[in-house]
Amino acid sequence: MTELILGIGKLFTWSYKILPVIGHFVDWLYVAILSLFLLYWCKRIIGFTQKDHKYDGDHL
Repeated sequence: MTELILGIGKLFTWSYKILPVIGHFVDWLYVAILSLFLLYWCKRIIGFTQKDHKYDGDHL
């Protein structure tokens, strides 16, 4: 089990060495993807609240 944990740690250490080579492009890509998901989620939440206002007790 310890070897597995150490192996995962070595993988993360290796991946962090690659990040400066890639540059800030990956950071901005993550920001863009998360922003799109946030906008999609907010749009869905607004849709759900509009459906709640139409709810009439026993009938939809």
